Amino acid sequence: MADSESGRVFHFFIANFIIQLMCLWAGYKSFLSLGQSDKVEMKHWLQFWVVYCAWCVLELFLDVILFYMPLYPEVKMAVVAGLVFGGGAAKIYDPYFKAQIEKVEKIVKKQLKNSGTRVD
Repeated sequence: MADSESGRVFHFFIANFIIQLMCLWAGYKSFLSLGQSDKVEMKHWLQFWVVYCAWCVLELFLDVILFYMPLYPEVKMAVVAGLVFGGGAAKIYDPYFKAQIEKVEKIVKKQLKNSGTRVD
């Protein structure tokens, strides 16, 4: 039992290391896109970070359950790889996030305007 559990923990850390490498690559590509005039590339990386951060927040609350799911590290690696390399961020952002973020943006701007804070 102990060997199985330690193997799972080791496997989890290896998967997370690979995910961190992919995020490092995404950060590098995001940095490069800021220096270019290619708005499509910049949009891709902004969408990636919004979707990835939402995943991370959700994972905070579900970590206890997800850790014990079989193949969860592989699923997470595949999802992150799809977001980084496969254009999956736009496929998730546009139908699920965009409308919700726009609603929240209107509320925040209204609250800031009512508080007298300058809103650009």
